[in-house]
Amino acid sequence: MARRLDAIVIGAGAAGLAAAEVLSREGLAIEILEARSRIGGRIHTLRPRGLPIPIELGAEFVHGREEELLSLAREAAIAVDRLPEAHLSIQGRRTEVMHGFWERYDSIARRLRSRGRDRSIADFLRSHPRMPVRDRRLLASTVEGYDAADLDRASEIALSTAGQPREDPAEHAQFRVASGYDRVPRWLAGRLDSRRARLRLRTEVARVKWRRGAVAVTTSSGETLRAPCAVISVPAGVLQAPPGARGAIAFDPDPAPIRRALSRIAMGDVVRLVLRFEKPFWTDPEVVARRVPAEKRGEAEIGFVHLEGAGADFPTLWSAAPSQSPVLVAWSGGPAARRLLSLPREELVARAFEVLARVWRMDAAKLRRGLTAWHIHDWSRDPHARGAYSYQTVGGAKAPDALARPVAATLFFAGEATEGQRSGTVPGAISSGRSAARRLLRAIGRARST
Repeated sequence: MARRLDAIVIGAGAAGLAAAEVLSREGLAIEILEARSRIGGRIHTLRPRGLPIPIELGAEFVHGREEELLSLAREAAIAVDRLPEAHLSIQGRRTEVMHGFWERYDSIARRLRSRGRDRSIADFLRSHPRMPVRDRRLLASTVEGYDAADLDRASEIALSTAGQPREDPAEHAQFRVASGYDRVPRWLAGRLDSRRARLRLRTEVARVKWRRGAVAVTTSSGETLRAPCAVISVPAGVLQAPPGARGAIAFDPDPAPIRRALSRIAMGDVVRLVLRFEKPFWTDPEVVARRVPAEKRGEAEIGFVHLEGAGADFPTLWSAAPSQSPVLVAWSGGPAARRLLSLPREELVARAFEVLARVWRMDAAKLRRGLTAWHIHDWSRDPHARGAYSYQTVGGAKAPDALARPVAATLFFAGEATEGQRSGTVPGAISSGRSAARRLLRAIGRARST
């Protein structure tokens, strides 16, 4: 006989595991259903033999001092490195060592409209023809590259920082989970009360039939589980998948408020190509000298490289700094990434080496001979993600709040798409999962008291 469940959690990414931890430790009997053969969702860490650092194919950074994640890392003994403030900006033959990158971006974002009639970032740029070219490029490249958003769709109001208190520059610090980001979901899973919680991998949910106080979840194998309520922590792209598509979840009835919120949320496309070399050639003084002026070489540790202007398939590169490991990431986001994803993988690698050759003024074929391996994961074609991460489209500044609002005290949605104010996808997911669990517990308490 099936055991009696108090709640069902759909998805074992950071949000689902965070919710499950809270619920199981409060004594609820729960099942966590995960379609993949692993936990972590869009955290996807590889540990190649012979490489001193892990390879991240999904989440990698902690943007700012996200105390929710940093305190978790301290408790779980997970190593977190602060990244050097090392940004090189390259435009043609000109190289600039950039300081205060995020402060510069924030000063531009404060010019965006924070209330009233919303519009796209593209419309904002069109309405400010006298805005300095450098600022226009920084705004456009950050929205496309960092937010993985389309300029013609991204909400001006959602991206605006106008009226918000200015942060201490230290709050713009960037971090990397040096132990490997997969340590975070593993720690969350280890915190589950095993007497109350059961985690099931390779269990794809096909249908959620519900009414107030009752949920029936049917898997793709035909099994049905029942509980009074459910936490749904799958990506927005999965919730938006058309009926019948692989990984899609059918809701009966379809919750209208959730569907309205999802209509103002889009999933961004990214290409993250991880390149492993025999040695980190970019630290060679002769190589640095080809690109960085002599008076700037003392400041020019290669952390991030930004190629300004049009034409670069991969406008952002970064190293494993402060680690001296021979790993580079070639990154593209937004519409440019969507075009690249249609190419054969070998063509992607070839285009990345064209960018490397342009940056370091070296022969692409010679650079390619130093390559030992490369890694990529297409999140846009992954049926259990359908995109890298979410952003709000025009009119959608409040969509994350609407998506997080419980439906009839029965369906509770969580995940990075429900956290519009957090700068990092994983901290936002963890926070959203814990918030959804607390809402569910309050709903149960109210139901029991009536």
